[in-house]
Amino acid sequence: MLRRRNAPLKDNGPVNTIIGRTTRFKGSLVSEETLRVDGAFEGEITTTGDIIIGETGEVEAILTARNCLVIGQLRGKAEVSNRMEILAKGVVKGDIRVGELAVEKGGVFCGNCTVNRDGAEGEQGASLE
Repeated sequence: MLRRRNAPLKDNGPVNTIIGRTTRFKGSLVSEETLRVDGAFEGEITTTGDIIIGETGEVEAILTARNCLVIGQLRGKAEVSNRMEILAKGVVKGDIRVGELAVEKGGVFCGNCTVNRDGAEGEQGASLE
């Protein structure tokens, strides 16, 4: 479950929405495209695209996305239909439901993880607290 089977997610592709490092956002954000958070976000994020939480990003949210790349911090609940990747400086605290999870050496995950494979109810992962 924690092995890297697919190519890593990219941090350098086209990004349609950016919350900059000096921006603080509180509320709901809905998108159909890739978005990046380098500032602070509190609330709910729903996208059919990808989300990148940059190194300076701090997200406290209920998050729904296709893919999620965490370089900064994510606290809350996340449902990621495809792949969540936590890089070396990334921190995820909360409950997640993912298609696949990859945690790079140095990355931190603290919470509960459910892995869904092919849209079927997945196996419950270990609680890492």
